[in-house]
Amino acid sequence: MRGTFGTAASIAATQHGRVTSRQLLDAGIDRHTIQRWIRDGRLRPVHKGVYAVGHLAPSMLADYAGAVLAGGDGARLSHFADAHVLRLLPGNPPRPEVTVPTTAHRRRPGIVIHRVRELHPLDTGEHQGIAILSPARTLLDLAPRLTADQLARACHEAWHRHRTTPAEIEACIARNPHKNAIAKLRRALGSDVVLSPLEARFRRLMREHNLPPPRTNIDVNSDKVDCHWPAHGLTVELHSYRFHATRHAFENDIARRRRSNHVPFSWGDVFDRGPRTAAEITQLLAQRRPGTA
Repeated sequence: MRGTFGTAASIAATQHGRVTSRQLLDAGIDRHTIQRWIRDGRLRPVHKGVYAVGHLAPSMLADYAGAVLAGGDGARLSHFADAHVLRLLPGNPPRPEVTVPTTAHRRRPGIVIHRVRELHPLDTGEHQGIAILSPARTLLDLAPRLTADQLARACHEAWHRHRTTPAEIEACIARNPHKNAIAKLRRALGSDVVLSPLEARFRRLMREHNLPPPRTNIDVNSDKVDCHWPAHGLTVELHSYRFHATRHAFENDIARRRRSNHVPFSWGDVFDRGPRTAAEITQLLAQRRPGTA
């Protein structure tokens, strides 16, 4: 039924418990009723014109959803908040950051507002019911504010979690050529990063045995690989059982990598059987003459 509190709750249910006064009015709920619900606690103001329906239980996604609603038409979660939701950067939830069209000129306490003339549709998306900017656009926006290593890691996470390719990032750059730190982002796309203790120990093992260092976590034939020697055409994948749900899944992953011509090594190979692993890598590199990749 239009105009009931159930209507308000239904709208909020799709927005992490948040609803705007405009949405309530459009649903046939008059301003007098809205004020009554505010007084009796059924609507709790979180931003100007944005309300929590029923309660204010802490929720990062609800906070971000409310911030986007407060930003008005065309608003998108962006920058560090978007990177957190997309899991491009580690750490605790940052304060809400929202990008809005210049026509939505407004200030909202507790929200960092970024204004742009327009957003290309390919630079936008939705994640868990929240209007966001795409991973590629978020990387471009954050490039000036991240260190080279942080940016390289974020690029890796964008590929790993969202399959955001270098080509997609280049297309985003082409749509936004005025953005800062484009050269820095392009360098980060080709940068090596070490993402785990297993990878760090493997690189040390190579140094200890005077073996050439591999490239790490780079794109090879449209696939991200752990360790790669371009001159030898050798790719090594490093596997830890603790990142697999079952030992069966772990063993299947090892077998799959062998079939794909990637040479797999386990945690035990690197930490417990390092000298033997180094000897095997020495033999593999010797079998693959540089320049035959």
